[in-house]
Amino acid sequence: MRPVSTALHLLLGAALTLAGLEVALRLLPVSSATMVDYHIAPDILTYPPHHDFTVATGWDLKNAQHLRSNNLGFVDTQDFVANPAAIAVIGDSFVEANMLPPQARIGPALSRALGGAPVYSMGGPGASVLDYAARARLAANTLAIRRFVFVIELGDVRQALCGSGNHQGPCIHPATGALEPFRHPSASGLKSWARHSALAQYLFSQLQIDPFTLMHALMPASAAPAQAAADPVSPAVARWIIARFLDTLPRTGQPPLLLIDGPRGRSSQEVRWNLAHMALLRQMAEAAGAHVVDLAPHFERWRSRHGLSVEVGPYDAHWNAAGHQIAADAAADALRRP
Repeated sequence: MRPVSTALHLLLGAALTLAGLEVALRLLPVSSATMVDYHIAPDILTYPPHHDFTVATGWDLKNAQHLRSNNLGFVDTQDFVANPAAIAVIGDSFVEANMLPPQARIGPALSRALGGAPVYSMGGPGASVLDYAARARLAANTLAIRRFVFVIELGDVRQALCGSGNHQGPCIHPATGALEPFRHPSASGLKSWARHSALAQYLFSQLQIDPFTLMHALMPASAAPAQAAADPVSPAVARWIIARFLDTLPRTGQPPLLLIDGPRGRSSQEVRWNLAHMALLRQMAEAAGAHVVDLAPHFERWRSRHGLSVEVGPYDAHWNAAGHQIAADAAADALRRP
């Protein structure tokens, strides 16, 4: 057989194999295109309004959920309408909790704990405290929301730094503390195609294959960077971030409620630094009139009583249904207090 013919047969076989994998994966609950962009505001990333998509975890597609965004592009079972009696629960993927059934998430759990009070969930992955303030302003200005519950993950102060990869809008310069503009680039070219390919989504979302990491691994080994002896987020920068967050919250006459996640057994150096940021956040928030609930003792009581974790699993440190219920009950107790 001639070399050209052999090459053509190999290419044809590869193309048919890829096509077969694409078709087969489309029959499975592989994570699909989320189409995240600045659909409703220039500094808030959301899904397109009323967008259907699928999420799952890992190669074996654990915790598969079929989701639909609401009229403002957030994952909630209800459209948001102006309602001064509603409570907005704002945070990152801990609020969105797209790996859990809707009724297991903190928003619906808080609504049940408060006897059916309207609760709007405004969560979204990869966000910082400054992004939460932007969502609160949107909720106050367009939905007449007056009561806010913020779910604060331990890294939310650090993630407000420019270059952290976990902020959606303007960020804080790590050296000067100045606020700098920022927008995620829109998907285009190969990335835009990959959004709609089940095979690409399986490789990059389920298997978490990162081409840049692979290239790095193939390069000659180099000395690992020395671990920093001191927190690169200085106390002054942390204070600038927290002050910006608190100062830009809407003034509604109702004190905001901050639910601060606990370390849940983690004790790395970065966790210890983050806990220092949380202590500063609590101090400054309470001085500004906010209510703060530390969830660590609530989670510890659950673990001591039941011997069970509040995490989805060893592969996912997000809260499971029990964790969401515990947080919702703690929030409800705090909101009932005068």
